Amino acid sequence: PVLDGDQLYFQLLHTNYYLLLRIDGPTGKEVWKHERESDAKDECEHSYASPIIYRDDKHAYLISHGCDYVTAHNLADGSEAFRCGELNGTNRPYNKTLRFVATPVAADGLLVVPSAKGGPVLGLNFDAKGNITGTEAGHVWRRDKDTPDVPSPIVHDGLVYLCRENGVLIVLDAKTGAEVYMESKEITRERHRASPVYGDGKIYLVARKGITKCVKAGRKFELLSSN
Repeated sequence: PVLDGDQLYFQLLHTNYYLLLRIDGPTGKEVWKHERESDAKDECEHSYASPIIYRDDKHAYLISHGCDYVTAHNLADGSEAFRCGELNGTNRPYNKTLRFVATPVAADGLLVVPSAKGGPVLGLNFDAKGNITGTEAGHVWRRDKDTPDVPSPIVHDGLVYLCRENGVLIVLDAKTGAEVYMESKEITRERHRASPVYGDGKIYLVARKGITKCVKAGRKFELLSSN
């Protein structure tokens, strides 16, 4: 769940059960319930991503990710502001096991939307309206290769950081989606299921067996330590 002030938001995306809920924290009463439409099949109906909150001067959204779509919902009543698919089946056959695990991240008007298992990563803007699947509306950029499966992205200081499950670190320009660098030699080539973490000008990458790589944030790769 997401706690926003004293309000709780839940994403329940499972087989035959696609719901978003807002619960009043002090009382536990349901404020609204939104039935989220999807045509996903099989394992794709299940989402392991967490919802996120995004606000700026014009928008106040709950972002929901799963069942082949990312959707934005108005915090006041749960109504859908926009949705985008093309995360499963575009340029390749539909994958019935493409469940979403990585959570989207938003900063400075950009929504970075991961998928899974080699699927695309999308850069969207929050002025999108309606179903923007397969259109240019709302799309800032798209990356179709060398994408993460489980680790969630980071957006910081104009850069998008993607950690693949094999530990490869990819850094993109947030405005254009252009690759700034891709580093594999100095990153531990073990499975990475944890999401990267930013702190104090550094990116921390934790491998499954416990090795942590500390990388300097920025446009040039610099390994600071291996712990």
